[in-house]
Amino acid sequence: MSTWQQVVNTVTSGQCVAGVVAEFAGYYPWPGLAFVPIRDAAPARWALVWRTAAETPLIRAFAETVSDVVGGN
Repeated sequence: MSTWQQVVNTVTSGQCVAGVVAEFAGYYPWPGLAFVPIRDAAPARWALVWRTAAETPLIRAFAETVSDVVGGN
């Protein structure tokens, strides 16, 4: 699956389950979709990723700005 919509459709059809970060529950409420916390899982970390072959000055500037804001973590 390559889009969130495909994930939602597949999960709500009962074909699979998907692990997502807790924030998804607030941003993507969906009828028939349950978000169940996994209490003993390690915290998730976010990262920016992109295909280097498609990198543009705008992508590089955005990545540098994010790095500056979060302190390079």
